[in-house]
Amino acid sequence: MSTTQNLPLIAGQRAGKPIRCVTALEPVFQRLQQAARRNHYWATIAVKELNALTTGVLGKNNVYVRPGKSRTKNSNELYYVFLPGLKATVVRWPDDQFCITELNLDDNYFRATEWSDDATRMGLYRASLRRDKRSWGVEHVPDSRILKQQGRLVAVADSGYERADDAARYTIPGALEFLGKNTAGIRESGCDLHFTPGQKRLGGLLRYNPLEVNTSRASAVQLAATMEGARDIKNVSWVADFGGSAVLTQAMQILVNKGVKLKGHTAYLHRPRTSPAKALRLAHKLELTLNESFANTGLSLRGALSQFSVSGARLNNERDLYNRGYHARAWFKGTVAMSTPVGVVATVMGGAQAMAVVGSIATAIGGVGVAYSIGQSLAEDLRRRFKL
Repeated sequence: MSTTQNLPLIAGQRAGKPIRCVTALEPVFQRLQQAARRNHYWATIAVKELNALTTGVLGKNNVYVRPGKSRTKNSNELYYVFLPGLKATVVRWPDDQFCITELNLDDNYFRATEWSDDATRMGLYRASLRRDKRSWGVEHVPDSRILKQQGRLVAVADSGYERADDAARYTIPGALEFLGKNTAGIRESGCDLHFTPGQKRLGGLLRYNPLEVNTSRASAVQLAATMEGARDIKNVSWVADFGGSAVLTQAMQILVNKGVKLKGHTAYLHRPRTSPAKALRLAHKLELTLNESFANTGLSLRGALSQFSVSGARLNNERDLYNRGYHARAWFKGTVAMSTPVGVVATVMGGAQAMAVVGSIATAIGGVGVAYSIGQSLAEDLRRRFKL
C-alpha cells in the first residue's frame, strides 16, 4: 500500500490526521509559516486552516470536490482547498493521511504580505476625499473590516493598479454611478475599497467565467471574510468595477458555499469583465436585494447577452426590483446595441474615424443624446486602458 511516511510532515505531529506535502512544496510552506510568524493576518489564517485538516475535510467550507474529478488515477480521494493566497490540491491516501500535492500561490500573494508599503498590500482600505475634493486618499485596514455604518459603500477594484490610491482614483467614480445623484453622503463620510495588487486586469473575453480566474482567488477569500464580517451592518452596497467583478463573484461563491446570507445588502457591477449572469445567480442565493439595474455592461455584446440570460430568474425573484417594464426598456437598448456594428467599428478603426461612425449610427437611432452616451462609454474604456 502506498503511504506518505517519507514525505515532510507539516501538521498533525501530535494529534489528528497527519498532513504531509510533497518534498518540493516544503520550502513554500515554510515561507507561508514565516509570514504567519510576522503576524500577517491572512498568512496566519492560511496556516490555521491547513492545520485544521488534521480533523478531516467534513464540514470545511473552504474544501471542495470538483465535479467529475473527485479521485486520482489511483482512485485516491481528491480535494481542493482554497486559502488566503493559495489553492491546495490534497490527496487522501488509503491510510487516512492527507498529502498536499500542489500548492498554487496567487501571483500577488507574497507581494501582498510585504510590510514596506501599505499602499500595495492586498485587502481593504478606508477611502476619503482629500482636501482638494477631487482625489481619494486611502488607508489600509489590517483586519479587513468595513466601517460599521449603515448604507456603507464598498468598491471592489480591478487589478492592474500599482497602488491602492491609484485604484481608488479610477474605481470609486465607477462605484458612485450606482448611487446616481445621491453621492453627497459618500463624499462626506467616505467609503471602503477592496484592492487587488497585480500587473494585469482580471477577466476578459478569454476568462469571462469569473469562477475560473485563478489570479483573483486570494483576493476573493479576503473579500468573502470582509463581507461575512459585515453581514449585520444594514444596507451595505458591494460595487465591483471592471475586473473587480471576478473578485466579487468568487467571494459570493465562497459565502454561498458557507451558507451565509446577506439580507438587506445589495450588489452592482460597473462595466464587468466577467459574466454578470453568474454573479446575479449567486446574489439571489445570498438573498441580496437588487435594484433594477444590476450591471452596466456598456457596449459589451457578451455582457448584454449574459444579463438577458437571467432576466427570467430576476423577474421571478421577490427580492429583485427588476420588473417587466424595466425588462422591456433593457431589451430595447440591448437590441439596439447588438444590432449595430459599434463594437466592431470601434475596435478595428479606432480614433476619430471610429467616433465619427459611432456618432452617425447613434444619432440615426436615437439623437444626439445617444451619441454622447456612447462616446462617453468609449472614452471611459480608453481612460482605463491607458490610465488617462
